[in-house]
Amino acid sequence: MKMKDLACLAVLALSIALAAIPLAESQTPPAASKTSAGFSSCTDSLASVAVPDGPHGLFAIIFPNVKLQEKAEHFLLHNPVVCGANMYLIWNEIDRGPGANPRYDFSKVEEQMRPWIKAGKEVNLISWATGYGGKRRLTPDYVFKQVQSVTCENAGEVPVFWEKGFVENYQQFMAAIVQHFGNNSSVGYIRFGLGLGGETFPACMYAMKNKGFTPGRWTKYILDMLDYEASLNSPKQLMVGINSFGTPKNIEFADAVARRAVRNKIAIGSQGLSIEDARADQSGSPCAVDWCHMFREAAGKVPLELQTVKQSNPDGNGPVGSMVELLPFALRLRAQIFEIYVQDWLVAYDPSDPDYDRHHKEYQQAFEAAAKVVGAH
Repeated sequence: MKMKDLACLAVLALSIALAAIPLAESQTPPAASKTSAGFSSCTDSLASVAVPDGPHGLFAIIFPNVKLQEKAEHFLLHNPVVCGANMYLIWNEIDRGPGANPRYDFSKVEEQMRPWIKAGKEVNLISWATGYGGKRRLTPDYVFKQVQSVTCENAGEVPVFWEKGFVENYQQFMAAIVQHFGNNSSVGYIRFGLGLGGETFPACMYAMKNKGFTPGRWTKYILDMLDYEASLNSPKQLMVGINSFGTPKNIEFADAVARRAVRNKIAIGSQGLSIEDARADQSGSPCAVDWCHMFREAAGKVPLELQTVKQSNPDGNGPVGSMVELLPFALRLRAQIFEIYVQDWLVAYDPSDPDYDRHHKEYQQAFEAAAKVVGAH
């Protein structure tokens, strides 16, 4: 081992020793599972999490077309606190159409995965049929020829999801993903986006009302897709992102999706974690999309995942909050998978980051204390 690596381990060990975040007794890993660096493994069964044999750990989010991949690789590839990365399967970049042979080309994402796998990290995969921001459509052209579509500002042009031409073709794509990556030992879990991006929110909901959208129709579409996912018998853990929608928020939809997922052994997660959730939960009010209640109900049944709604606010003054507060709160709710923005990792480990000087010690300590519970590389 190089001197530089030894020095890094020493700094990490010192940070862990300084960590002051209290952990519940049930969250203390057994000594036998500890690695030489004082952490528990990202991939081994782990008694300190609610589902010991399920995926667990802290992961970096490598969003499509966000120019942070190079920095992520530089600062995170060899950081033992980082279990791996999340990468995205963009439907129209992979599916070349029913007449193509081979029909599906996964080479782009596999190239992106390569350095992480070489470093011994896990990669989780999130499938997108639509994207955020409306800049381009992500559903293949051949599908748009088979279904109606609508357009809105937050998602661009999207298909009418429940129509046969979308459902059957997307299910074929889902099956191809499971078949292609199901036996890849470096893949941790797969989350299928069923609405907007990697979630279950109905993209272009108001525009889609002209095509027959109702809360009941959307709920049936999502539950049917979850049942189809269960029928794939995936060797990899599957996951669904839970959302609510409408005004007032349709919490019944989120609860129904979470319960069907649990019944089908599909992990559940929220991509909307913020400090408002912690404050609401402390006051006895529901978290966003009611995920706190659902996590308490599902703990120990399926793995639970969280991602902040945006990158965090290291000074604690913004709407998302600081990871120093968010991670302990999430651990108390038995989350064992954390999808963390690269920007937040850089606060802790990139000396050129504008928030590094003021906040890197507390962010390092927060990440490393969480890694003692959910595992490290």
